[in-house]
Amino acid sequence: MRKYINTLFMGLLIAASITSCSEEQGTNPGEDSRPAVIIYQYAPGEGYNADNDIKLRISANSQTQEAYYLCELTSEKADFIEINGEAAYMDQVTEKGIKLEEISGTSNQDVVVTGLIGDYTITAVAVKGNTKTAFESSFYGIQWDVFGEGTYHSSMFNATFAVEVRKAAHAEWYKLIEPFEEGKDLVIKMNGTNAAIEQQYVFTDSEYGAVYAEGKGVLTDNNINMTLTFTCSAGSFGEKQEILVLPTK
Repeated sequence: MRKYINTLFMGLLIAASITSCSEEQGTNPGEDSRPAVIIYQYAPGEGYNADNDIKLRISANSQTQEAYYLCELTSEKADFIEINGEAAYMDQVTEKGIKLEEISGTSNQDVVVTGLIGDYTITAVAVKGNTKTAFESSFYGIQWDVFGEGTYHSSMFNATFAVEVRKAAHAEWYKLIEPFEEGKDLVIKMNGTNAAIEQQYVFTDSEYGAVYAEGKGVLTDNNINMTLTFTCSAGSFGEKQEILVLPTK
């Protein structure tokens, strides 16, 4: 497996710009007579797995005396509500959920939920006396199963190397484990024979920093033939032809 591709020949760079985004700070719910909370979702950050971990910012209004949250499979929540109703589910959150100790009045609290596999609903409940209101957010945690060892042909790096391939349990998605740098994977999402590679951070150049890849491809026989554009803060390397030979099962 090819690792730590550090310095690239930059003479072919085409001027381009990359838009970076900063974490939304979140705003508190409106000021009214009832307690209220809002859930914002963010990438969990370094040291976490964004496929199965999620950072939540829970914001409360001035009427909120305390707040709780509960994260469970969407199907389990639906089953409970079908039998017991929405009001009973809010009671369930306050009784079996986690209390947000930093929430009182107009306030925010950040939490990270880890190890989610499947379709989850996160429900937060704001409380003032006997009054409760709820807000929910959803998250799908991806299960990646080992698919086998594939072969990667890269015109970007003029190299051919073996790569571990994993497959999502819920869709025709493939994850290449650390093809260019340790700790950075490449995800390919299939829709029939068409492949989509959404922009993702794939390696770090020693001079130009983070390098991203995005593009599209087509599955032919056992090969995913991709046209990828590699970009960094200084610009783009143009379109490169990359081929993944899938493991033979």
